[in-house]
Amino acid sequence: MSRVSTNLVVMPAGPALVRALAPADAAGRRIATSILSLVDAAGTRPIHLVGSRSARWETDLEGSFGAWGAPQVTVGAGRFLPELVQRHVLGERSSRIEDVRGSLGVPDPSVLTLVALDGSAGLTARAPLTLLDRGAEADRWCRDMLSGGQVADPGFLSEAGVLEPELWLQLAALTPRRAALVEADTSHGVGRYVAAWEI
Repeated sequence: MSRVSTNLVVMPAGPALVRALAPADAAGRRIATSILSLVDAAGTRPIHLVGSRSARWETDLEGSFGAWGAPQVTVGAGRFLPELVQRHVLGERSSRIEDVRGSLGVPDPSVLTLVALDGSAGLTARAPLTLLDRGAEADRWCRDMLSGGQVADPGFLSEAGVLEPELWLQLAALTPRRAALVEADTSHGVGRYVAAWEI
C-alpha cells in the first residue's frame, strides 16, 4: 500500500508502549516506530484521536501516567489511557491533534484518524485475562479484519477477551479502499496491532 494514501491508522491502546512502564518491551518499540512512520508518511494533515472513554481507563491526573506507575511521564493533556498512549507515541506531533473522541463516527478522509484499541487480552496463560478458549480465534479475526479480509460474526469477541469490542465493530463497518496489517504482536498475551487504511 502506498503510505501516502493512508488516512486511518490503528494502534494499540495499552500502556506497554510507554518505555518507562515496559522498558524490556522490544516489540513495543517496533510498534511505536511503525506508528510514527505511518503518521509521518501521511504528511502534515490534522490528527483525530479515537479511543475508549470508559471509566475504567480514566485518571484524575490530566496528561499523566501517574495512575499507571509513571508519574514522571506526562503528555500535556488527556485523562483516558488510550488518549494518553496516543499522545505519548505522537510526541511533538501531538500539536496537530484537532479532535479527540470515543467513537469512530464517520471518519473525515482529509485528516489522519488514529484509532487506539487492543485485541484479546486472553492469548497466553500469563495474559491479563489468562488463556481463553477463543482468544486465538479473536486474534485471527482482528488480523483478518485489519487486513481488509472477510470476517465471521464478531459476536464472540467479548467472551474471547476483547475488552472494547464496540470500536472493533465500528471499524469493521467501514469499507476501506485499501487495508494493510503492518504489525501484529501477542508477546504480552494481548493482541497488539498496527494497521494502515485508506478510507
